Amino acid sequence: MSKRPFVPSFLQKADDKLLRNNPGAWASRAHLVLYFAAAFALLLFVFCYFAFFDAKQYSNIGSWNVFTGMVVFIGFVFWIIYLLRFNVFKRYGNWSAMDGLRDFILYFISIGAMVAACFVPSAVETIRANQQFGNEEIVNDVNELNINACKLEYGLLPLKWKVDTCQVVKRANSTQETREVVVSTVDDSVTTGETIQYVPDRYHYIDTAELRNKLQGADSILKINDSLYVFYECPDYRFVSSYNADEYSVKKLQSSAEIYNSVIKHYQKPDGNKLLKRMQELKTKYAVNSPYGDYYDNTDNASYDVKIKRKYSLEEIGNGIDNVVRKKQAWLEGWPIYLRVFYYITLLLTMLVFIFRHSTTKTFFLSLLTAVLLMIVTGLMMVIGRGDEISVYSFMIFYYIVFAALGLSIFSSTVRRVAQGIGLNLFLFATPFIPLIFVALNRARSYGYYTDNEYRMYDAERTAMYYLVAEIAGSVILLILIQPLFKKLYRKWYSAPEE
Repeated sequence: MSKRPFVPSFLQKADDKLLRNNPGAWASRAHLVLYFAAAFALLLFVFCYFAFFDAKQYSNIGSWNVFTGMVVFIGFVFWIIYLLRFNVFKRYGNWSAMDGLRDFILYFISIGAMVAACFVPSAVETIRANQQFGNEEIVNDVNELNINACKLEYGLLPLKWKVDTCQVVKRANSTQETREVVVSTVDDSVTTGETIQYVPDRYHYIDTAELRNKLQGADSILKINDSLYVFYECPDYRFVSSYNADEYSVKKLQSSAEIYNSVIKHYQKPDGNKLLKRMQELKTKYAVNSPYGDYYDNTDNASYDVKIKRKYSLEEIGNGIDNVVRKKQAWLEGWPIYLRVFYYITLLLTMLVFIFRHSTTKTFFLSLLTAVLLMIVTGLMMVIGRGDEISVYSFMIFYYIVFAALGLSIFSSTVRRVAQGIGLNLFLFATPFIPLIFVALNRARSYGYYTDNEYRMYDAERTAMYYLVAEIAGSVILLILIQPLFKKLYRKWYSAPEE
């Protein structure tokens, strides 16, 4: 039994036993890849855990990904070198009915273990951010910052709300001019400390779609009748805000109208020293200077919000809060993207390794060249003919039919032809993507539809579900065809005499 450096004795015994009893599975070195990938991921996790000690700082995860990717690529190259040293298929060794599927799955697991290590820095960054800052904590601090700033700088704040009077029509267009209207009604929907008399003198037209948007975003609404609305917009009292910061918290970020009603409407002079001390504590907790510099208007004519942000370093505090929130929610919001990136990188590399292991070197690289040339030629035809995405997907389906015909013709061939090998390689490589191409083609052909003279888009969630089903179906089809079809085609093609 050979001694491998850095490999524990139990794994060396398992390696020797696997070599004696199942050389085909042993050749994949999947057991060794899993061990070294796990060891590297663990070391990387520990190193990143201590490196990401301050979650409010700007992320340099891109540099970490590049470094990790380079190390993983080196490991991938070493694995390929060992993989190419022993090939049961090309040495016409004994093979069972499921060897093709087994090899493909072992390659996928090995490559997947290496690719997964590239996601460790991002995962650790999210873990550290969640350890250092809680969801409720951030929301409470943001609300406190805005309220304290309003209390300290009450004299700078605008108190008058903007008024927008709208006439709802079936379809608004540019030919309808703003009209004058006189409406007298008492409005107590906006709490300003006193009942006000509202007398609008002008209004503009909006359609029902715009009405829905304004109803959702308005701070306060006065409905004059079924077609005449008055919308009130509160001045901006949110000097620190972070997109989606309250998405996963029970407590929500206060709107400007809520701050107005809770603080400004019944304003009382606060203990300035106490608030200033608290603002300094929050600054120490969150403030981070932007690497791109600041964009403060340092003139005396700066707006009230710029003056307040500059005085209490609220822009820098907002930078830190944004950094923390992005890190905390990176995997909550982006896991479908991460999963697809992991899956497709692993799948593509696995198919390339599988094809290389079952094809000649010349045919493998000619297949890559053919794929590149087809992309270039198709792109040129699309530019010259001004083709759309329907044409692109149609060409892909046509190419797949040609590849399938070339590959299947191997069953009736008595010699090994390069064209058939290229067709077989591209036939296998394109198979898992065919369901996706058909779904994309169907979406492109019927991107929207008309009903009651109104153009409507298809349901985005349903379309996403179709794509997910197509992704799963493509992978299942590939796994089903690996052994009974592709492995037999490769066996017959490789064993035939060259033309």
